[in-house]
Amino acid sequence: MSKYKVRFTLTSGNLETAHSCDCQKWIRHLATNKVKMSDLQALFNGKFPAGKMFVLDMLEFLRKSDGVLDRFLIKRGGVQNDDLPSIDNDAVRQLLNNEFPDVVAEIANLEGTKRVIKRRPGTVDMSALKALAKK
Repeated sequence: MSKYKVRFTLTSGNLETAHSCDCQKWIRHLATNKVKMSDLQALFNGKFPAGKMFVLDMLEFLRKSDGVLDRFLIKRGGVQNDDLPSIDNDAVRQLLNNEFPDVVAEIANLEGTKRVIKRRPGTVDMSALKALAKK
């Protein structure tokens, strides 16, 4: 059992049906084999990949090991044109940062990656503002 859960949710356009599953195996597969790096970069940046092939490949990969997902897709006839896919981008970023720092370094060097500015540790002396805060 992994300590990471990366939730992927597929919702129909009219919100009648929805299914959520753990896709951390797929993210690990992409990072280990360094495939679909542009899609990984999009996920790392907090966006869902634009291509429908990302969803189709992921679902085909996951349905082999997830019987519930397989039954859900069979019952509704696969992925529909008006389906709305979403993914927990923060969990993807956390998984990649902790387990695949080399992939994160490669993604960071690609154009279009969001830059994160880290604050320096320390405290600020606020005693000079106490007089202004009193009424």
